[in-house]
Amino acid sequence: MKLNELAARSGVRRTTLKHWIRVGILPPGRLRNHTTAVYEQRHVDRAQLIAVLRDSYGASTAAIKSLTDLIDSEGVLTLDVMNACQAFALGVPEESIADPAYEIYRERTYELMRRRDWRGYPGAAEQGLVHALAQASAVGLAYDVDELMAYADALEPLAVPNVAALQPDGSPDVVARRMLLAINARARQLVAVSSLAHAAIAIRSAIERGVAPPDLATPPPAPER
Repeated sequence: MKLNELAARSGVRRTTLKHWIRVGILPPGRLRNHTTAVYEQRHVDRAQLIAVLRDSYGASTAAIKSLTDLIDSEGVLTLDVMNACQAFALGVPEESIADPAYEIYRERTYELMRRRDWRGYPGAAEQGLVHALAQASAVGLAYDVDELMAYADALEPLAVPNVAALQPDGSPDVVARRMLLAINARARQLVAVSSLAHAAIAIRSAIERGVAPPDLATPPPAPER
């Protein structure tokens, strides 16, 4: 396919594709002659992955290249790609990974993993939890292992269909794009449900204290069947 078709199939503008080729995150096409290059499905897959990294995560060119270089590494495994996507999405600062100040949160995370027989591959997810626990503690939300177990009780059954829905087949670019889209959508959903629960508790408390009307924010009635 020519560049125009690549743009149509990937949903990315020609000028943007040319820029990505120029900065080295999209492989160049195969030259048919001095003025014409042809592209393949792998270019579509890569362009769509870059679009997700740019639009959903606001990733820099350097960050995109770091991930795509790993994907292009010889012998890369699907689990390697999925772990790299988790690391990318969680955005854990490198300096915090071995920071001794995080040791209490590191042990809390490992205790959760031991209790549930959870294994990380090879560390992005647990490093993300360590960092999140430290951030939560800094604003007065110190979750202990029992509280984390309660979250895990609710989330583990939901993870089974989520993993199945990822469909870890296809090219590494396709797997990475699905993984990143899923992480982003899942995070937004969990934050939204949590926010709704917190809002409901606050409103209920206000009604019980008599500082809010009893019909405040009542959801509409269910539609008749």
